[in-house]
Amino acid sequence: MNEERNSAIGQELQQARLDKGLSLDDVQQSTKIQKRYLAAIESGQFDQLPGAFYERAFVRQYATAVGIDAVAFMQKYENEDAETPQPDLSAARVDADNVTRAGMHQNEETVADKTRSMMPKIIIGVVIVAIIAIIWAVVSSFAGSAKQESKNQSTVSVSTSQVANKDSSSKKASSKSSATTSSDSESKSSASSSSKKASSKSSSEKKEKTAKVDLGESNVSGTTVSYDSVKAPNKAMKMQLKAEDGSSWMQVSDAAGTVLWNGTVEDSKTQEVEIPTSANGVQVSIGNALATKVSLNGKSVDLQSNNASVWHLNMNFTR
Repeated sequence: MNEERNSAIGQELQQARLDKGLSLDDVQQSTKIQKRYLAAIESGQFDQLPGAFYERAFVRQYATAVGIDAVAFMQKYENEDAETPQPDLSAARVDADNVTRAGMHQNEETVADKTRSMMPKIIIGVVIVAIIAIIWAVVSSFAGSAKQESKNQSTVSVSTSQVANKDSSSKKASSKSSATTSSDSESKSSASSSSKKASSKSSSEKKEKTAKVDLGESNVSGTTVSYDSVKAPNKAMKMQLKAEDGSSWMQVSDAAGTVLWNGTVEDSKTQEVEIPTSANGVQVSIGNALATKVSLNGKSVDLQSNNASVWHLNMNFTR
């Protein structure tokens, strides 16, 4: 946030507080934000705040405490801070007098220049055609082999049929034996089917168990609750962030500090964030913990925020 906008935000919040007849102590009690930070906001000295995340979170909480629509208030000042579009100088040139003049036509490309610029595209086209030709040749080879094998199998079947017709008595004995074998095969097939169903059920139950999450013990230090040994499945997980009785600004990062998601979850909305298999843990910063519920793979996570507004959640995974 720039200094001019910071000053305007501070003045508007201060005026709203005075109109409500509230003191800084009253605002501190309702938002749980230290009085010195509230005074810094009113004076436009945002550099006194802990960081950029807290600027947005503190301003939102202050606005709500003095009766201002926090979402509209933030959008108002974010729109004012939008960047001014830059002119398109792609066709400009610098004259001998060192003055940039827009709208001038660039020198036309020569035939040689055009040819050089087209060469990469031509090479790529040739490579693509070669790859398609190789794939077609491989597929044709496999198709020919399959056709020949089918023909050989048909010849063997016909020969077998002719031999069977010459020996009818052997055929009858074979038929009787085949019936007995068929009965045995059906019994074995039934037993095998039952075994497969039991195995499938066991596998399904095993997968269901491995997908579950065990949060383990937690501990609270300052404005942070930590789950240091979360038993997690060896695959990607889903974290659900839900806002109730108000909107909440949140940021989710992995243990390496890579931001997986950040933004505002509106009232009664749920944001789902995918936690990759490679993540050894997550860190969640919450701007309105009183209105936030968090769960991991459907397992509810107790934030233990003790009515604090700004809160942090740390989780370390054991896979």
